[in-house]
Order: sequence, then structure tokens, then C-alpha cells
Amino acid sequence: MPHNTFLRRTISHKRNLCILVLGVLLGLVLFKAGAASTNTVTTTVIQMNIPAAKSSKTNAVSLVTRSPDVEATPEDLRPFQLVLPKGRLLGDWFGLIPLLDTNGITPNVTFVSDVAGNPVGGKSQGVTHADNLGINLQFDLQKLVGLDGASFLASASERSGNSLSSQYVGNVFTIQQVYGGETFKIIDLAYKQKLFHDRVEFQAGRIAAGDDFLVSPYNWLFMQNGFCGNPVGIFFNAPGMSAYPNATWGTTLKVKPTPRTYVLAGVYNGDPTIRADDHHGMDLSMNGPIFLMAEAGYQRNGLQGDTGLIGNYRVGAWYDNSSYQDYQTVGFGTPTGSQRGNWGLYTLVDQVLIAFGDRSRNSGLGVTASALVSPNQNISQLPYFFTAGVVARGFLEARPYDLAGFGVLYGEFSDALREAQEREQVFDPTIAPQYNETVLELTYRFYFRQSSIFFQPDLQYIIKPGGTGNIDNALVLGFQIGFNF
Repeated sequence: MPHNTFLRRTISHKRNLCILVLGVLLGLVLFKAGAASTNTVTTTVIQMNIPAAKSSKTNAVSLVTRSPDVEATPEDLRPFQLVLPKGRLLGDWFGLIPLLDTNGITPNVTFVSDVAGNPVGGKSQGVTHADNLGINLQFDLQKLVGLDGASFLASASERSGNSLSSQYVGNVFTIQQVYGGETFKIIDLAYKQKLFHDRVEFQAGRIAAGDDFLVSPYNWLFMQNGFCGNPVGIFFNAPGMSAYPNATWGTTLKVKPTPRTYVLAGVYNGDPTIRADDHHGMDLSMNGPIFLMAEAGYQRNGLQGDTGLIGNYRVGAWYDNSSYQDYQTVGFGTPTGSQRGNWGLYTLVDQVLIAFGDRSRNSGLGVTASALVSPNQNISQLPYFFTAGVVARGFLEARPYDLAGFGVLYGEFSDALREAQEREQVFDPTIAPQYNETVLELTYRFYFRQSSIFFQPDLQYIIKPGGTGNIDNALVLGFQIGFNF
């Protein structure tokens, strides 16, 4: 397809998607306004009953009220965080945003493009781009129907572009974090309920495990997919693991025994075939197998009144009941065997080391690291995976929201897989044993227009692309650009 034709179609699809979402938003507002005008008595009763329910210790509605110790800390008093509320490029959408907010609807429309090329190394030299248009709709069910502590999330994505990793470099860990699933997809359709003064949080519907587990705000800075979102090692060993822009049927339960700690558990439909692009996120089957995750976390100095440096510490485990190829049976010229079920452990930490200025600046330098282990090398493709990084924000007083980061990731392939590849190499010389791959990334993000736009030059160096040693190390130069409309 000619490039100009492809570009016109891509722009047309994105425009049509935005028009559809705006139409839905206006329809919801008009519907609620109409309902309010025709059900004045009912609405008045709900509004009158809410304060009474909150003041009653025995009324069921009081279970979802909030207590002062878990209220959100005012922005100017927060410890250093990497994720801040963003401004909107289009302001209040010509008055639509306040109208939607009054009716309990919070829309978010973003566009991110990753452009990258490898002037040195890899299979060959080239440049590609990958794009993601994301749309989120958050529904506050307290405002909409009077259900306190409840919300509903609907989201969609449209992706386009090509992968520098697969086309030119030949490495394993994808260079552009928004590449994958190049089509329109419905993602989240999820109900969330907070209970017992926000100490308990229940979620069910079409959700992605990577939105809740194994995630640190530090990782969202990086363009390399090995960091961004979730440390990518888990996806090589757990086909049931899901992440944006893919979701599956699932439910999670989060309990906060204390304001500084939490325990999180999730159960998911682990069928990876529902992610196929031709389903557009709407394969609603529940064929399994089951995928389970559990995580416990502790936060230092994250509450209002704390004066120390914020840190987050997480440990977790997963189990995937999929059928796995047994590498020990591969390469003998006979049918390969399989094993049922795999598991792994992980830890993920981030800790601020230096604060820049007083707490109102919300700036500083911190470190992050992760370690993922899936010990059964007979079925785990990548049994060991590690990341480490240094991230800073606000070290230039004139640019308080800019971010800078340097990260390193390392993945080691299974001994059993490598031995199987060596056996297969006897019959097929094109097969090369895999050992390990390492990526170094240096990046800087500039924010503009109240953080509604960012531009991010990025440099990556890929050591042993593909893990084989047969491809020259690659230097990657590129950038990310993003808009929050």
C-alpha cells in the first residue's frame, strides 16, 4: 500500500474514532440530563440520603466512605512522584469537560508516537514509527447513579506503524513501547468498587493484569518496552499475562491492612488467543486456562504529614496453567513433549534518594530495580530477567516537570532452550542458540503547555541483539512525542 494512502486511512480511522467517542459522551450527558428532569423526586431522595448513610455506622452505604488517613495528599505536599496530573492541550474542550465532570464522566484522549532508527548495527539499517491513540472514559457511579465508591472504566486503542526491532535490528526486547496490536481494540470494560473506607478494592470485567501488578511509575518514562509498563520478562514465560492494549476477563481484590501496606490478588482468563488483532478486543470467550497473580507492597513516607523520601517495595508471584513445550524433548527428530503449568516470582522497588528543594517542588532523584525469576528452565524461555534505572525530575529549576532517566535491562535465556536449539542446529544451520540480551537506554523528556505535550529524545544500545551473538550490537536513536488532548 502506498505510504500516502496508508497515512490518509490512518488519520481517517483516528478521526472517526474520536468523533464516535465525543458522540457517546454527549449522548450520556444528554441522557442523564433528561433523566434528571423526568425523575426529580428520585434524584432528590438520593441526594438527601447520602449524608445520613455516611454518618451511620450500621448502614451498608457507610462501608464505602473515606477516612482522613487515606485521602489523597494535596499536590503541593506530595513526596516526589513521577506521575503528575497533566494539562489538556485543548483546555476544557470548549466547555465540555466541566459538563462531563458534573455528570460523573472523565474522558482522556492521548496520542503517542515512537520514531526510531539504527544507524549502526543490527541486521540492517532503517527507521520506523509506531503510534498509539488511546481513549479512556472513567465513570463516577456516585455522581451518575448514587453508588458511592464505585466507578466504571472503558478504554480503547488504535495502533499503527512498524517495529524497528523485528524489521531492522533483530533484537528480542521491543525498542518502541507502543508497538504491538496494530489495529483498533476495545480494552477495558471494568467495574471497580471501594469498600470499608477505601481499605478494600474490588474490580471485575475486562481488565489487564499489567495495569495492577508488577508496575512502577518510574518505568513509564522509558521508550524501551523492556522497561515501560511492566518489566517484560514475565511475558516470555507466562502467556496468560495481559497488558495494554490487551485485556481479558478477570477480577482483582486489593486489601490495605494498614495505610502503608497492601495485598493484591487477581484471577484471569489466560487464553492468549483472545488478543488476536482480528478480534479487536471483543472475543468474550472464557476458555481458559486460568492465570493467577498475587502481590504485596509497602510504601515508605507516602502519607500526608510524612517528611521522608518516598519509596515503594513490592514482591509477587504468578501461576499460569497453560500447556508448555518441554525443551528437553526438542531436537531429537521425534514429537516434542509438554508440561502443564508454570510459575514465577518477582520483586520491584523504587526509592527516592535525593530531593531537590522543598516538598512543594515534588522533584528529586530516585532509583528503581526489578528481578524476575521463573526457575523451571525446561519450559521457561527467559528464566532470569533484571532491570535497574536512575530517574530524576526537576533538577533544572527552570524546567521543574522535565524527566531524565538511564536504565539497564538484562534477560538470560533458558539453558534447556539453548541446548534444544543446538540440537536443532545440526539439521537447520539457520537456527542459532540464544544466550542473553542487554539493553542500555538514556532518555530525557521535555514537557510543554502545562505538561499536555512532551518531546523525548532517546538513545538505546542493544548488546547481543536476539541473544545469539550473530548480529552486531546496535545503536538506536529516536524520540517519543506525546499529546494529552
